[in-house]
Amino acid sequence: MRPTAAAAQVTASPIQSRYGPFSGQPLGPGNGIRLLVSGNGPASMAPAILDVDTGASTPVSGLPDLDPRVTLSTFVHGRHTLIVVSGPAVNQGRLYLLKGYEARKLATGWNAFPAFDDSGFWITDQPVYDGPCAIRKQAEDGKILRRPRWSYCGALPFDDTPYGLHARHRDESILLAHASLRKTTRYPRIVAATSQEVLVERPGKNLALVIPGTEKERPIARPTAAGEVKDGEVSPDGRYIAVPFLAPTSGPHEYLDVWVLDTETLEWAHLPSMPVPIDVKTRRMRWTPDGRLVFAGAFVTTADAYPQESDYASMIVAWTPGDGTLSIRKLPVDWQTNLSIIIP
Repeated sequence: MRPTAAAAQVTASPIQSRYGPFSGQPLGPGNGIRLLVSGNGPASMAPAILDVDTGASTPVSGLPDLDPRVTLSTFVHGRHTLIVVSGPAVNQGRLYLLKGYEARKLATGWNAFPAFDDSGFWITDQPVYDGPCAIRKQAEDGKILRRPRWSYCGALPFDDTPYGLHARHRDESILLAHASLRKTTRYPRIVAATSQEVLVERPGKNLALVIPGTEKERPIARPTAAGEVKDGEVSPDGRYIAVPFLAPTSGPHEYLDVWVLDTETLEWAHLPSMPVPIDVKTRRMRWTPDGRLVFAGAFVTTADAYPQESDYASMIVAWTPGDGTLSIRKLPVDWQTNLSIIIP
């Protein structure tokens, strides 16, 4: 006779990630941080300004009504916040500049970014369907400061530095002269640019601070072997460069690991509670004028390798060089909300 046994119910334990969620102290009142929040995708949540202190949200005026055929994208360049309205039926997007709670029409084009000396805005565009792309410079009132010049669409500039407009082609960075818009220098990938040097990542993953136009450079030891280097952010005084490293996981998220380079001592500071799991599409990072490093995004709140949607939360995090603890606050918005940190 075959023996019988009572069936036992077994509940599988969740698979744990290597690193857990954030830890730190609550972000207190009076932080002065504001965010531009908007929906993820066409015709979703209209852009609004979220006051992190109070949780109050104020709609942005001056934009077209929500339409399923168009998409709103937001970008922050220095102190300027730009909103791009685009869609499959629109070859030339509409570019708006945020002024307080109002979006003012800046130009038509694909992208806009301010000149490093705030002398105007550079606009990239493809004015003729399937034709070549163009770069021009204009004032905030629309006055043309630099007539359009044709350019290769696959290497359009996206930022301005004291040494030229910064473009990328494959794994190289290219600098374009301000006056002629012609290529002047090629570098390994530029991670960040200060007023005196550029931080570059060489093909072997080594880092260096290079003085543009010279062969002088200062090799920088990489602080961690893990993760891929992403674009850095320079502090207002130019001393610190915050560099994010992103590493994949077996789950749907990635690990964010932020290190801050002191350009005077060449020493790295590792942010507390790092690395942390994050939804990489929502990652944003900026320095505030008072020297705080602020980053926002949808962070995983559990140690599960395969978190549920309910395990994500939109958060704002602040850190000042020398602090041993992060300041954290959960935001009153859905975790899939697009966030842009507004610099006053």
